[in-house]
Amino acid sequence: MNRRYFLFSLGAANPLRAAARKPVKIRRIVLTPIQGRFHKFVTVNAYDKAPKGHTYDTTLVRIQTDQGVEGVGTMSYGLPDDAFLRDIRALLGADPLALYEMESGRVVRRAAPHESLLRKYKHLDSGLFDLIGKLQGVPCWKLLGAAVREKIEVYDGTALFSDVWFRDRGVRAVVEEAEEAARMGYLGVKFKVGRGWRWMEKEDGLRRDIEVMQAVRQAVGPEFKILADANNGYEGDFERAWRFLRETSGANLFWIEEIFRENVENYARLRERMAEAGLATLIADGESVRDVDAFDPYLQPRRLVDVLQMDIRRGGFVAIREMARRSRAAGAVCVPHNWGSQIGLLMGLHVAKAVENVTFAEDDRSTCDAIVAEGYAFANGRYSVPDAPGLGIRVNEEVYRQKYRDKEVVAA
Repeated sequence: MNRRYFLFSLGAANPLRAAARKPVKIRRIVLTPIQGRFHKFVTVNAYDKAPKGHTYDTTLVRIQTDQGVEGVGTMSYGLPDDAFLRDIRALLGADPLALYEMESGRVVRRAAPHESLLRKYKHLDSGLFDLIGKLQGVPCWKLLGAAVREKIEVYDGTALFSDVWFRDRGVRAVVEEAEEAARMGYLGVKFKVGRGWRWMEKEDGLRRDIEVMQAVRQAVGPEFKILADANNGYEGDFERAWRFLRETSGANLFWIEEIFRENVENYARLRERMAEAGLATLIADGESVRDVDAFDPYLQPRRLVDVLQMDIRRGGFVAIREMARRSRAAGAVCVPHNWGSQIGLLMGLHVAKAVENVTFAEDDRSTCDAIVAEGYAFANGRYSVPDAPGLGIRVNEEVYRQKYRDKEVVAA
């Protein structure tokens, strides 16, 4: 920890002592569009109409108190609209330490007076947990529980249809991405499939999906995790979906994600077909789910989905932890989805650090110049998570002032 961040951490702890004499109050919430950058040019998936490119847009959330402590977080995927701006003004003047019920220093649930607001805008957990952690001088993961693992495994989630976009290189373009990720230390990569939904004729797309999975396995060896994500690209085409799984059995896929839209009947049918064939590939889904209750039909009376993937920003910390509790009871695990957010990755790391059934995190390998994150270290496919207060992040004020301040929207 450098001197600047050490002083920042002290500044986060001191107001807590003052809070014993005078309650901390939220005085200002600032929402600012900012830009993140991927580590490479990112192409397309099953539903895209154009490449994702080098950059993405997101919204930074800054929650500031009357004692000078700031929580830094992120919105979900939508832009802040008038209704959101109107609703979050209910947080102005609130004591951030009273927004959640806490026991022994850990967040148990949302506090009743603000439960409706925090359930509606679950992404507020990011900035509020960061703020509470800074006020209490503890990392976000300690607000969720005790450490259950020292280092957090992640997978690279950035292998899209490079073969489709860079036609002259073909399948080799995806294989090279797998090889690069392996050289960088990743233990697994999520590869997009479902090329027949938009980018190729259905039968040609199926053959290419199979060819890519087989070529990647040959390139990276038997131990590397290959995760396949169809982005619902086999919707309405159960037999081709099954052929994809059957004909990639030799590639030993770790999981198949969103092979088609969530549907109890289809997943029950797929589960039976896989069991008959002896396929051990896990079924993953749920990144679009907004409420934990929506997972229940896939967990009871029998488990149809093995990996629950509520998005880390859509769900926030509280809902993700509840998702983990329910999945564990059914013998499933949780790996929260994350895309287009460096803060989302950090949130996922903190959850996995403290929640046993959240087994690893999704790394979109992106960075944001408006954010300074210190103490995180990546090696051999795993991250170390710092004990710095909150998420261990702060705003790069110089960059913010030069590039983003004139775009901010303030609730005060």
